[in-house]
Amino acid sequence: MAKNSGNLKTSKTTPSTAKINNTPAKIKDLLGIMDSFLDRHLNKLIWVILGLTFLISILLFDPRVSLTGDDSFYIIKASDFIHSFVYPSFQGSLYPIVLSLFVAIFGISLVPLKAFSLIAMLGFMYLFYIAFRSRIPSTLLVVVLLIMSINSFILYYASQTYNEAFYLLVQMAMILVFFRGFIDKHEAVTFKQDINRHLILALSLLAIVLTKNIGYSALFAVTGYFLLQGQWKNLLFSIITFAVLMLFFQGIKYMVWSDNGLQFSTQGSGLMNKDYYNPQAGKEDLAGFYTRFLENSKLYLSKHFISVIGMKKVAPDMGVSSLVTILIYISAIGSLIVTYRKNKYLFFIGLLTGTFLLISFVILQTRWDQSRLIIPTVPLLLMMMFSLLYFVSGMPKLKILQVSIPVFALLIFFQSLAVTAGAIKANNEIKGMYSGLSPDWRNYLQASEWAATNLPKEAVIACRKPSISFVYGKGRNFYGIMQLPAYSIDVFFQNWAKDEQSYMLFDYDDFKGKQISNGLYKTLKENMLAMLFVGDTVYFADKLNDSLRNIYSAEIKSSGFNYISTVANFKSMLPDGKMVKLYYPDSLLNTLQNSGVTHVLTANLRRNSFRKDGMIINTVERYVAFVQEKYPEIFAKVSQIGADDDEPATISKIDYEKYGRSIKNLNSKR
Repeated sequence: MAKNSGNLKTSKTTPSTAKINNTPAKIKDLLGIMDSFLDRHLNKLIWVILGLTFLISILLFDPRVSLTGDDSFYIIKASDFIHSFVYPSFQGSLYPIVLSLFVAIFGISLVPLKAFSLIAMLGFMYLFYIAFRSRIPSTLLVVVLLIMSINSFILYYASQTYNEAFYLLVQMAMILVFFRGFIDKHEAVTFKQDINRHLILALSLLAIVLTKNIGYSALFAVTGYFLLQGQWKNLLFSIITFAVLMLFFQGIKYMVWSDNGLQFSTQGSGLMNKDYYNPQAGKEDLAGFYTRFLENSKLYLSKHFISVIGMKKVAPDMGVSSLVTILIYISAIGSLIVTYRKNKYLFFIGLLTGTFLLISFVILQTRWDQSRLIIPTVPLLLMMMFSLLYFVSGMPKLKILQVSIPVFALLIFFQSLAVTAGAIKANNEIKGMYSGLSPDWRNYLQASEWAATNLPKEAVIACRKPSISFVYGKGRNFYGIMQLPAYSIDVFFQNWAKDEQSYMLFDYDDFKGKQISNGLYKTLKENMLAMLFVGDTVYFADKLNDSLRNIYSAEIKSSGFNYISTVANFKSMLPDGKMVKLYYPDSLLNTLQNSGVTHVLTANLRRNSFRKDGMIINTVERYVAFVQEKYPEIFAKVSQIGADDDEPATISKIDYEKYGRSIKNLNSKR
């Protein structure tokens, strides 16, 4: 095993290191005893660890889809790829492509789709062992593997259709490729061998990039390693081979799917916004990104990482700690400094973890606040923290610290095991697809199933969570309304200024308690152009031709309506800095009509899933309400799931014909 010489510094206090370098060692300390024992039993321990991983994963197996809907989107993309050969862009294409094979065989069936994640998780654990075996001290390897094997936060993804388990597998494959191709090898290689190893590395990097957009962090880690090690030839070759391979892939994608966009372009543009869901708020500035970095550091390190390893109880009101965040940063940086000298394998892991987290902290919206977003780094960050303790406690004057490694390892192990035991107990209470769900979600999912069973085959149902409805509806066509479209108020003002005599802007509050004729009511509805929201004040804009204006102007004045007729007058009423939100009822309805939407599923999905307080995720409901303002009778209820006082879900048919419209495309894509 002389190929590892120089990567682990020979030390009298680390027998596994001595073993790797084929030099005799004397066991003189606790770490030496632990390493020596684990070295002898490592081949047996890995099967115990894999068995434990499999057992805990089965006990945590959840037959339901998650309520975020993100995992279900992968199933939709897999179905679209295998049935319609639609390229799965936006979030990452490789996982849906692989998952499509299971869809082709088993259809939209959750158990086999989730079983693939279990296979990926077991594959990740085994590759983790293969990658680090005899490259790092066995104590570090076994400690991290054991903690992972019983950790419910990590093993949760072994029974989900998120791509976390698959990403862990692909990431570990890339790590193994890098270890074998570039850290193990010290002897000179031929030009052909050099090209081959760089090509294999580029393929593994492309795979990780195509699994998640954050996979680009691995490219930074690789280039950073070569740069810091002064390996200029490898640095140049790695950049060139990856760029060539990426161009080749983009060319194939364009020829087959006419898609020349980069995977991260759409999502990346949204991440640059101050508010991902509201582009009107503008792009984030430098100060904003700095604030994101600070806030996300605290959220994901002192809150999520600590809770994932069992050292903090998960609760809806979990706080953050600047002190804990700083300590984790100090530990991570210290690990990088120490492993740079002591172990190049661990040093590369530190770079990979650091680039992943630093990029995430800058680009993620703080409101997302999900442990899932750092799960791929948890095992590696844990290894970094233990490696710092390991190498520091190997110093002659700090040997007393060696006891801290088994103490902390046992503490994290049993804390995680306690959390996992609770998760297993809660999971055992799940008896079916709707078990354990609050009424809002149960009604929504049953309404999705009802729609798929009872509506015509060609029906397209608009809803808030189309991916979840797709799964519960066994692949039926659901159309997503995830956010309200953003319309430019400046363009509206420009159009108004060009034709001010035709515009009349009314305050809704002016109509309270006033009687108007049916003719005026109908005219105002039919000629409504837009709705404007300024704080709690709601306006609607009508555009009337000269004939209608002459007919109703007298009635409007006699009824006491103080409408606004010029842009200047309206702007003068706006508070300083107050944002105006603008919606066009016709544009909203046209979107549904052009997409072939025939029905709408509205619901009472809670904003706070733990509390029924009347506050709901009302995106679809507002969308429907804005359309209904101009077309009061266009929605006709056909079914309701759940009582009126029990957070019901309602399915309504869109009666386009009532207003002289018709469906244009019943078979449009989702």
